[in-house]
Amino acid sequence: MGTTPDDNSSIRVLLVDDDEDDYALIKDLLADAGGVPFVIEWLPDYEQGIVGVCSGCYDAVLLDYKLGSKTGLDLLTEARRLGCETPVIILTGLSDTEIDLAVMQKGADYYLEKSRLDSVLLERTIRYAIQQRQFEMELEQRVRERTEELDRANEALQTASRRKDEFIATLAHELRNPLAPIRNALEILRLSGDVPEAVAPARALLERQVGQLIRLIDDLLDVSRITRGKLRLNLERLVVSDVLNAALEQSRPLLDKSLQRLSVEIPDEPIYLTGDRVRLAQIFTNLLNNAAKYSEPNGQVTLSAVRRDGQVTVRIRDTGIGLASDVLEHIFEPFMQVDRTQHRTQGGLGIGLNLVRTFVEMHGGSVEARSNGPGQGTEFAVTLPCEPNS
Repeated sequence: MGTTPDDNSSIRVLLVDDDEDDYALIKDLLADAGGVPFVIEWLPDYEQGIVGVCSGCYDAVLLDYKLGSKTGLDLLTEARRLGCETPVIILTGLSDTEIDLAVMQKGADYYLEKSRLDSVLLERTIRYAIQQRQFEMELEQRVRERTEELDRANEALQTASRRKDEFIATLAHELRNPLAPIRNALEILRLSGDVPEAVAPARALLERQVGQLIRLIDDLLDVSRITRGKLRLNLERLVVSDVLNAALEQSRPLLDKSLQRLSVEIPDEPIYLTGDRVRLAQIFTNLLNNAAKYSEPNGQVTLSAVRRDGQVTVRIRDTGIGLASDVLEHIFEPFMQVDRTQHRTQGGLGIGLNLVRTFVEMHGGSVEARSNGPGQGTEFAVTLPCEPNS
């Protein structure tokens, strides 16, 4: 649509009528109207009328009911079919209930009898039709926006539900995995008696599998505490290298088992920050473990730290399977997992990276994942505020 009754410019009206006398009448009536001036244009037949009505150049359209062998309703029907949303007022020669009903059913905004027209009635009807159509269009836009919002929310709920189902299935699998080795180790202990050569490997296996169960349960408890707002940080002044060394110590067995080549680039000068020693170590342990799990044997894992502008950025890069762009967008969301069919990964619950983001943000920092795509490796960058050395 063009202008509106609230504008300071003119209101453009198109009249489609095969009678030039009617055009002269309508023009005179609108010339007498007060307020914003009307500019009226006239088209005398159906074919020209279709083009004019659908042009979108007018604020309102007046259609004569009779247009030669066709009617204004025919023109209105075709215009609406072509997507025209300009308000349309039908002008009728006689009062006829059936015609009146047909006019409104075909999508006209109003209809007026020519014999009863005066400048006030015509002006008010045009202005009201324009305002009403604008209101309807604004309402339709709000409905569309709300519908799109609900569609997005519904899609998010469906995604969350699917991830929850996958999480439950994965959790059952991850909890079940250690049970068979534990049961076997217990049977070995039962049968071996006190033979040290048999007891020591079985005890080591039990320790590894119970440790795995403890890590799974700890992660689940952390998620629960975060969800309930019960997780608190035990803050102290820390040296970044101490935190990273603690993370390396925890991740070293998995890195060695995965045959990863490790490169560490940490400044000799101490970098201080205030944080929770356990949670910060957990952040970098999770990222190092991910690098080990999602890389082929003899891959390269690089851990580096750089201080700049009152912040320290720790980067963990690997040469592993990489991440597609659609996965990168959601990698820190809860229960998000990389497709396991792509790699011989050791699995996980899909909550490790979500915990990483949560713990980083609780320390006033940020974390970002980058990858050039599948097979191109991945880099995680954790940025945290640090303190002066003095």
